[in-house]
Amino acid sequence: MARPIRIEYPGAVYHVICRGNNRQAIFRDDADRKRYLEKLSFYCQEKNVDLLSYCLLSNHVHLLVETPEGNLSKMMQAFQTSYTVYFNKRHGRTGHVFEQRYKAMVVDKDNYLLQVSRYIHLNPVSAKMVERPQDFRWSSYGSYLKGKGLAGLKTKSVLGYFSGPRSRQIRQYGDYVEGDRSENTRNPAPEAIRQIFIGDEDFVDAVTRNGKRSFVDRARYSFKQIVEAVSGVIGADREEMRQPKRNDKVLRSREMLCYIARRYGEVGLPELARFLQVKELSTASHAVRRAKERLKQDSVFRRQADQVLKRLDSSMQA
Repeated sequence: MARPIRIEYPGAVYHVICRGNNRQAIFRDDADRKRYLEKLSFYCQEKNVDLLSYCLLSNHVHLLVETPEGNLSKMMQAFQTSYTVYFNKRHGRTGHVFEQRYKAMVVDKDNYLLQVSRYIHLNPVSAKMVERPQDFRWSSYGSYLKGKGLAGLKTKSVLGYFSGPRSRQIRQYGDYVEGDRSENTRNPAPEAIRQIFIGDEDFVDAVTRNGKRSFVDRARYSFKQIVEAVSGVIGADREEMRQPKRNDKVLRSREMLCYIARRYGEVGLPELARFLQVKELSTASHAVRRAKERLKQDSVFRRQADQVLKRLDSSMQA
């Protein structure tokens, strides 16, 4: 069976399932779980991904996330790579920690968001690990009830489906999740259409009809193509972009290069840092942030970014 495509677009909501390689444990103790959540929090905030719900089990994890920038694959790649490096170093091992391909199902936010969140929070009950979802330490359910939790966890998207002040919304959500205990023990997974949609056929048609399909597994632009395109649009040549001088043309070129390379290319921070001839990976990361700010405020920079992408598209078709 062909593996399902990836679908990415701004505002998409996903139920993500990450499994351990060969169904092996992802966490060996609470220190691993704490570090996983720290990294999850960091990368969601770093990549502007909204974390709505989570649940950490022994050999797999459930996440519910929303992507304002349509960049799930970028966030997951950076996040899972970072945790793998940590896990292997701490436990003196090598190789994959996760299955090479996580599962990501696009959720109809209007009609299925609550159901998916409840399913995630009831997983420990279904697995007979605890009697009540609030007794499980490694899910976001306790944060929903207490109003405190992991930095970057956004509960408003889910609680907003209930009326009244926040205290009433929390009570209503608790009733919705816990409800009839006999029903909860079954806790069936939301049905997925074609392995990638959680919603009805109208939702599937709307997503595909609007052209919101991005085949993330396709080849991305190479670093060489990106350097040439940025140089051609902004005017700084390859060697100028690598120099430490800080005139406006060079700064704009370096920031554009970092943004396009991270957003549209398979280029890691170490490769960018080597090209820019800087020691700290954060230098390239900060350049991406500055480029994002320019895109919001600088119409010339936005137009140049569009021109760079057009050049890249042309180079792929040549």
